[in-house]
Amino acid sequence: AAESKTKSNHPSNVNVIEEVLEEILTELYWNEDTTSLPKFHVEYWARQEWRHIEAHADVDENLAKAQDAASTAEEKGTFRYPEKGHVLYLEVGSNVQGPTCLFPRRSSGGDLLRSIQNPSEEDSTTSSDVDTTTGAMVELVTVPAVSGRLLQFDGRTLHAVPRPADLWLLPFVKGAPQFEPASKWGRSVILFNIWPASAPPPLDVPFYNPSNTPSDDDMMERHVPNSFSSWIPQSVSEFEECLDDATPIEYSQSTKVWLLGNERRRDYAGRTLKLKSSPQLYKALTEPHQVRKVTLKRDD
Repeated sequence: AAESKTKSNHPSNVNVIEEVLEEILTELYWNEDTTSLPKFHVEYWARQEWRHIEAHADVDENLAKAQDAASTAEEKGTFRYPEKGHVLYLEVGSNVQGPTCLFPRRSSGGDLLRSIQNPSEEDSTTSSDVDTTTGAMVELVTVPAVSGRLLQFDGRTLHAVPRPADLWLLPFVKGAPQFEPASKWGRSVILFNIWPASAPPPLDVPFYNPSNTPSDDDMMERHVPNSFSSWIPQSVSEFEECLDDATPIEYSQSTKVWLLGNERRRDYAGRTLKLKSSPQLYKALTEPHQVRKVTLKRDD
């Protein structure tokens, strides 16, 4: 399903997905020093298949459509982004190599061609080899789809799911993708964004109605989160050859990143944007478990 819903706080209008999301957010934001939990609007949707998702940042979709219809740039305004994005990986088929690919501190295709003037000191993925003068280097973090894993990222972050995993490296793809059986090709995820409760929820996103939207209660109940203290944080690692200053990295592989949305959303005229990558990109895209960080280079 691709239709998003907004979580309702009404107790009679809660389903098993909402119960799990509430448990997750409680574990994320509750500690012994907390007197009250922060309040959010929670927008969520589900996807059962491993599909190619082009690079994009989540926005208030219906507001963006309304802005697109405006006649002047001033009336169009700017995109509204969620505070945080999340992916909860449920069941992952044995043949799936479907990482979530994140471009930290980038929100559009156009951002991939810009310099990063002020990387956040709190951002653990900040790389010392990003060239903030020319913007030639582009950082990418790959998060493999692993059952039971929870990914949280800044809501403005450009992200994608390539299928096949090495799609960005291929000149073309032949044949239709397989989706069955789910035990081999399924990629069941719950995706959810949190929006500040101090502002309106995403425009025209309906509150969940349990009478007309099915959910796999059994699947969700198998993934009720345990306590935060037992969660295992995943480090973001680089390949050893990338850490060897004596051996320069060769960015010789043509890399074509597909972009989602219209030109305003892409912030770039084309549907694809060309970069250069090293052999480490393929290894990161096909990595079965470890979260990896690699760099790409602007294709001048």
